[in-house]
Amino acid sequence: MKQLKFVKRGYSCLAIIFIILGGILLIWPKTTLEFICKIIGIVFLICGILKILGYFSKDVFQLAFQFDLGLGIVTIIVGLVMIFRTGHLVEVVSASIGIFILVDAALKIQTAVDAKRFGIERWWIILIISLVVTVVGILLIVMPWKTTELVTRLIGINLCFDGFLNLWVVQKTVKIIRRFEE
Repeated sequence: MKQLKFVKRGYSCLAIIFIILGGILLIWPKTTLEFICKIIGIVFLICGILKILGYFSKDVFQLAFQFDLGLGIVTIIVGLVMIFRTGHLVEVVSASIGIFILVDAALKIQTAVDAKRFGIERWWIILIISLVVTVVGILLIVMPWKTTELVTRLIGINLCFDGFLNLWVVQKTVKIIRRFEE
């Protein structure tokens, strides 16, 4: 029974953390993305410094660290970019994803046209979905920061719902188990 209570509390705490994290992403999407990028940048910076220190260590063969000077320098540069140019980095990633989505959507439009030519009845469903995906791709390219905030908010909403769902399920499931034990 003690283990069951511990698990219930653990799951409940995890669900509440999901709800809080989702709320943070929902309320402050831009700040949250910048914060996450800066944390990753700091980790890269530390990793780069450790790699350079490893290269200059007194290892006899220098095989394990032979590429760590160059890799350490690149890792430090990437870390600094992530720390000091966060907004631009997020925009580049968003625009890159937008280009990929746009190319894929254009190919699916071609697939829809070919499907019509082959006489497939529901070719128009492929066309409609492809056009919607095309619009999303264009938005990611034209307005990368705004769409990134929207995506972050959607992730926040999903985390909140998932947290509420997990909390409700664990509360109801444990009560049912307790009834069976009595």
